[in-house]
Amino acid sequence: MAGSQFQAYNSALSTTTNVDGGTSYAAGAKVALQLGIPANGQIALVEWGVSLAAVQTTAAVLEVASTATASTVTTAHTTTTVFPAIDNYTLSNSRLTMGTGATGFGNGAITSNTTLRPVDRQQVFSAYAKIWPLEDYPRFGGSSAQYLQFRINTAATVNAIIYARWIELI
Repeated sequence: MAGSQFQAYNSALSTTTNVDGGTSYAAGAKVALQLGIPANGQIALVEWGVSLAAVQTTAAVLEVASTATASTVTTAHTTTTVFPAIDNYTLSNSRLTMGTGATGFGNGAITSNTTLRPVDRQQVFSAYAKIWPLEDYPRFGGSSAQYLQFRINTAATVNAIIYARWIELI
């Protein structure tokens, strides 16, 4: 499958003296990570995963779904924090739309739960990773902008690291 492969997290990148521990989520449903696919763009989701800071007594519900309506998240990603996922940093920058209303992370309220297509939903107590079989990746995008959302719903406050890896096809 031709295209550049990228990766992003639901938190800031680690710094020289610190390793970022993810984002804290209070009870309730939130958008943790959102990818803004521009009109006429297309991506294929290769894998995604979550790691919770402590094993939960009540499972957190994690969902990956596309929507036509963006949520506003607390922090915008940039072409620095969305980076090539392979060991070749000469690739071009991601073509996703960056911004708190496009590609970003944090604690975003779910603006619209009108889901275009769900691709994964799990109850997670500690960690989970989903890797689709080669060339069987779910694809997102079209003539209008779309938003791929990684949503979390918890019964109690939890710290989570969520990541996504995708191929930009167009």
